Amino acid sequence: MDAANNTTVNFRINSWMENAGIVGLMRILKNDPRYLNSYSMSESAVKFDPKVLDNFSDLYFKFFIKNYGQVIRYSKIINEENWLRTLEDKDFREFDEKDLKRLTDWFDNIVKYSVNSASYKKVIKFINSDFDVKAEVKSCNKKIRTLNKKNFLTKNSDEVKEILQELINQLLKIIEYFSTSQAKKYFPAKTLNYIIINKAWNGVSFLNPQTKNLDFYEDYQNYFVIPVQEYLQEDHAKDKYVCSTCGRPVKKLKYSYGFINNMGYDLNKKTSNAWNFKNDLYICPICQFLYSLIPAGFTYNMRGQGIFINENSSIRNLQGKNDLVFSNMMRKISDSTRTSPYRALSAAFKDEEASGQHAPLGNIQLITYDTDHYNFQIVPIVASKVLTKAVEHTYNVKQTGEVKSYLASLYNAGISNFRGVNYYGILDGVMNCLFNNTNLFNIIYQLELLKLSNTEGRFYNDFQIMTVIRMNGWFLNELHKYRGSKIMKIEENKLTKVRGCGMHVRMGYDNENKAKSLAYKMLEAIRTNNIDRFMELLLNTYLYLDKTVPKIFIETQSETEVFKEYAFAFIAGLIGNSEKEQNN
Repeated sequence: MDAANNTTVNFRINSWMENAGIVGLMRILKNDPRYLNSYSMSESAVKFDPKVLDNFSDLYFKFFIKNYGQVIRYSKIINEENWLRTLEDKDFREFDEKDLKRLTDWFDNIVKYSVNSASYKKVIKFINSDFDVKAEVKSCNKKIRTLNKKNFLTKNSDEVKEILQELINQLLKIIEYFSTSQAKKYFPAKTLNYIIINKAWNGVSFLNPQTKNLDFYEDYQNYFVIPVQEYLQEDHAKDKYVCSTCGRPVKKLKYSYGFINNMGYDLNKKTSNAWNFKNDLYICPICQFLYSLIPAGFTYNMRGQGIFINENSSIRNLQGKNDLVFSNMMRKISDSTRTSPYRALSAAFKDEEASGQHAPLGNIQLITYDTDHYNFQIVPIVASKVLTKAVEHTYNVKQTGEVKSYLASLYNAGISNFRGVNYYGILDGVMNCLFNNTNLFNIIYQLELLKLSNTEGRFYNDFQIMTVIRMNGWFLNELHKYRGSKIMKIEENKLTKVRGCGMHVRMGYDNENKAKSLAYKMLEAIRTNNIDRFMELLLNTYLYLDKTVPKIFIETQSETEVFKEYAFAFIAGLIGNSEKEQNN
C-alpha cells in the first residue's frame, strides 16, 4: 500500500486479505451511482477520495442490504403485500385451505418470528413510529388460530370473510410499518450483521457483545471510519512505529489483526507468540478500515459459505473474476438455498468462456470459507483444463431442447444428509477434488452405490453419473499429460460404448436382482483395486450370456486407473434405467 495524503488514499495489490478489502471497497462505491467516480484504478492499485468517508457507514450497510437483503425474513415480510392485496381485491371469494396454509406459514415463520426475535428488540428504538407492532401481531395471531380451527372455513363463510377483512387490514399495516425508511435501514442490516458480515470479522465495534452504542451505523463509523479521517489530518513525521501491513507511520500500537476471523489474535492479551514477548504486528487505522471491507469483497451464500479468487495479476482482473462470481451468486441466491460458491464459480467460468474473455484459472489462489474456517487452494492447471472441457462439451435437454454444458448438468445434483451435511452438492465435491489434484473415483463409487441401493434424498440421474465419469477421464488424461507419464488415453466414445455394454448385460438378465447383485460385487472389486476379481465377474457374466467380453477391459488390465474408469462406466450402464435428460 502507498502512503496516504489528504487528497487520496491508495491501496495496492497485496495478500488475499488486502485484495478482498480492495474488491469490497470498489463494490461498495459502485453500489451507489453517486460514487462511481470517487475511485480510480491503475494496474496494481486503487485510490479513492477521502470525502466518501463522511457517510461511509451508510454506503457500507446499503451494499449488504441491496445484495443479500433479498433473501432474509425482512424482505419476505414486505414481499407478501401484493398477494394480500390480491386476496382483498377478490373479496376473499377464492380463499381456501391452500391460501390459509400459506398465510399461516408466512405469519408464524416470518412475521411473528421476526417481531419476537432478539434482533427486533434491539432495533425497535430506532424506528420513529407510535405503531404497536407487537400488539398487532398478537391480535393477528388470535384471528389466524380461529381460521385454522377444523372445518371453520367451510362452515362459517360470513364470519370467515369478516375475520379476513380485519386480519388482512392489520397485516397490511404491519407491512407498512416495516416499509418505513428507518425500518428499511435498520432491520435488514441488523440481520446481515450476523449472517454475512461476521463471517469475515468479529468481536469489535457493533459485533462486540459489550458495545455501548446500539446504533451499529454510528458504531461502525466511529470505530473504523473516523480514525482514518483523523489519521489523514495528523502529522506523522515524528511517529516512531510503522504499520506491519503497509508501512505507514503510526503514533500508537493500538490496532491489530485480532478482529479478523481465524487470522489474528488480541495482541494486548496474548504476547507469548511474539519474539521476546513484544508484539509488533500492529496496523494503522487505514488498514483496519480496509480489513472491515473483506465481507464485501467475498461472495457468500446464505449457508455461511464464501469464496474469493485472489487473481493478483492486476486490479482489473482481480475485480473482474470476483464480480463474475458475485453476480452469478446474486442471480441464484434467492432461487435455492443450495446455491454454493463453487456453483457460482463454475457459472462465472462458463460465462467467461461464452463471452470469449476466458482467462485460465490455473495457478490462481482460491480462498473458500465454510463452517468458520478458511481453505486455501492454488487452482491446478489440470483442474482449469478439465473445467474448460466441461464447459465446452454440451448436450441437448430432451424435454426443452435447451443446450447445456456438462458442467451445468451438475448444478442441481446432490444428496441430502450425506457426509455429515444436510445437503451435499455433487458439483462442490467434484470441484473440491479437482482443485486438490485428486481423482473422482471415490465420488463415482458413492454415486453408483447410493443409486444401486435406492437411497432416499438422492437428487441425481444416470447422465450426471456419466458426467462425473467423463470429467474424471479428462482429469486423468490431463494429469498424466502434465506429468509426462505414458498411459493409454481414456476416450469418451469408448466410455459411452462401455456404458452401453453394461446396459445390454442388464437387459440380458431375466431377473433384475441379478444385475444389481453383479453391480454390488463389481463395485466392491473396483473399490479395493482388485482387477482380477472384476475380470472374473465380467468373464462369468459374458460366459452366462454367451457373448464376447469388451476388448477394452482386456487391453487396460495393466493400467489400473484407466481400467477403473471404464469399469465405472460399465457399472453405470448396469445400474441405469430409461430416464434420460439428454440425447446421448
